[in-house]
Amino acid sequence: MRPSLLAPAFVAVACLASSSSAAIIASYELGSGASTSTVQIDFSNGNGYLFTVRWDEPMNGYQLLQSIDSQLEAVSHTAQVFSFGVFVTGIGVGADTEYGEGDQWPVENYWHYWTQDTGSWEQAMVGASDRTIVNGSFDAWVFGSPVAPQAVPAPGALALLVLGLRSRRR
Repeated sequence: MRPSLLAPAFVAVACLASSSSAAIIASYELGSGASTSTVQIDFSNGNGYLFTVRWDEPMNGYQLLQSIDSQLEAVSHTAQVFSFGVFVTGIGVGADTEYGEGDQWPVENYWHYWTQDTGSWEQAMVGASDRTIVNGSFDAWVFGSPVAPQAVPAPGALALLVLGLRSRRR
């Protein structure tokens, strides 16, 4: 890589990798099956977790969260069931735990449910118990903020930076 291109490449990768102070601090792969869905859980302290779940049987977004909870000892959740659907009130992953019922307005003390079907995150227009997941689906739970789930740097972004730096030394 030419030195004149190295600086812009470094800036681009740095921006992608540090879009906020939040961080995905752990990723998990679980389940078995031909289909795969990803769930991201972002806590108000900036800690985020990624779960890649393999499955075969049809399920909804809430059942996907239940599946993660049942397969990983470090994960827990609480919910209230109503005639119109399920309201997730608490999620815990290891030491990160958030609980809220949306009862402290204007504070958004509840879990926002997000979906990504078209390339960008959107707040879900249906509840998790009404969303049928499909192979390749992305769901996210964000506590206490209407802001979209944090960006996850592309796995190859850091590798490109390292390769660029190595080629400069030659």
